[in-house]
Amino acid sequence: MAESNVEHPELLMVCKINSSFNNIKKTCPAIKEALSFSVDSFEFTHAGLILYINNKQTACLQVSRKGLCEKQPATGNFYKKYMEQFGASHNPAERMASLQPSSFTTIPVILRACDPASKMEIGVFSASPATAQNYLNKATSLGIHIINIIQDSVFGRQKDRNLRKLSILLETVGTISSSLNLNQILHIVSQITADLFHARCAIFLFNETDQTIIPAVGVGSFDKKLKKKFRAQKGLAPYPAFIKAMRDQQPVMLTPDNIEKGFPPEIIKNFSYARVLLIPLISKNNMLGIMQVDRPAQDKQFDHEEVAIFSAIAKETSIAMENTRLVDTLAKKEKLLQQLLEKLICAQEDERKRVASEIHDGAIQALLGIWYRVQLLAISTSADDNNKNELFKIQDLLGQQIQEIRRIVYNLRPVMLDTYGLGPALRALIRTLQEESQIDFELVMKNQKQSLPANFELTLYRIVQELLANVIKHSQATRVHVTLANDENNTVLVVKDNGIGFNLTPPSRDDLYGHLGLANIQERLTLLGGTFKIDSQLGWGTTVTVYVPTPLAN
Repeated sequence: MAESNVEHPELLMVCKINSSFNNIKKTCPAIKEALSFSVDSFEFTHAGLILYINNKQTACLQVSRKGLCEKQPATGNFYKKYMEQFGASHNPAERMASLQPSSFTTIPVILRACDPASKMEIGVFSASPATAQNYLNKATSLGIHIINIIQDSVFGRQKDRNLRKLSILLETVGTISSSLNLNQILHIVSQITADLFHARCAIFLFNETDQTIIPAVGVGSFDKKLKKKFRAQKGLAPYPAFIKAMRDQQPVMLTPDNIEKGFPPEIIKNFSYARVLLIPLISKNNMLGIMQVDRPAQDKQFDHEEVAIFSAIAKETSIAMENTRLVDTLAKKEKLLQQLLEKLICAQEDERKRVASEIHDGAIQALLGIWYRVQLLAISTSADDNNKNELFKIQDLLGQQIQEIRRIVYNLRPVMLDTYGLGPALRALIRTLQEESQIDFELVMKNQKQSLPANFELTLYRIVQELLANVIKHSQATRVHVTLANDENNTVLVVKDNGIGFNLTPPSRDDLYGHLGLANIQERLTLLGGTFKIDSQLGWGTTVTVYVPTPLAN
């Protein structure tokens, strides 16, 4: 039973390089080794790489749990599906997304400053929603490592290695700027740093409550046993070297001569620390964490140039981390505002329902009583002709007012929507508007077998009501076509008229939705996660299209 819950994630990477690159045969063994590491360490069932150079397929590599095979992918995985669907050519459009991966990202590839932009598409398949992002973070780290292998083969022939270092910095800025996922950013930065310095790299964050250590990412030569020890540091107090880096806000360099002053003996032993460079991650004088690289004792010490480069990477990482926190804070505030807006609209609808009920049960019933009494007086034989005529006029006037109040009550809260659902309510609405406006309305409803939540139907009804009110008020149309179609994924509403139309202008800050009063529609769509667009041209009518994700019925 437990075996059925085991995931078998698959990894597919498609690297598209728009530069001259002739060392692919020499580079493939290192790439194969990196892919093998992914199935052993990251627990992918299959991992594949398809490499295109100047839109021509150059290499197809595949690794599976059972071994390595080239140009013969395992049956049924997404490597094979990609090859069957797209063949040897690669269109600039991102085709990975069409295979519907569990998670997906794109990272830039920088080889030469003046070359066209290159990229790597990374897709994780057969992973659950709960684990897909975690697998993608690992896959992104692997993708960065493979890109660095390719870059090393390009820059290795050059005498001036400064260009390689500049490329690394550009790659760091480009990749972390393209993501707002904190874990993905940390994986990318760690892998780039480890490859650049030929060292292990780790990033430690601090718990905001008690300032204990949170080991976020460790790459390089962290095997499975070391990874367990790495994660076991969570909750420990900051080490002396961390405290010094935070206090001074400066890099801290440790050597075999002073390593014991920076770390506890068991940590030195567990990770074989000898030469360690620590850089604080700082944003607006707030300590976010520590970036660390380390080398064994037999390797050279970190020089001043490496410290400067590492500091620059740490600075960019701090900015990216702060940006993700700001975006996260804004997202939380937006969610809170959305919840407040939802409560406000729900309260508004509840109040409408209450007012409609009170008018129906109070004012309308009282007017009906008066109407019946006037009717009795009008048919009374004791009344003279003049009085009868006056009573008949009063009866007609009361009847008109009762109908008008009933119309107002229906607009406040459509009883038919609550009783029979969206379809009959829309038909009744359009029938009423056609009688009142003399506009020829046509309603087409497709795929309405699926049951929808009551609040979703109410919101759609209000949107249609608002759009048709705009048509009647502004368009001077004689024909209006309304289409509502929904499936298990999306609901699409289209309102098209043959009216006078208008020239679309960019929205202003003061009136984002123009003179048509579409703000209410936007507010309601925000609650449903939907969007809308307007197509109009002066003299050619207007079409408003609304897209909303279809929810599951309660």
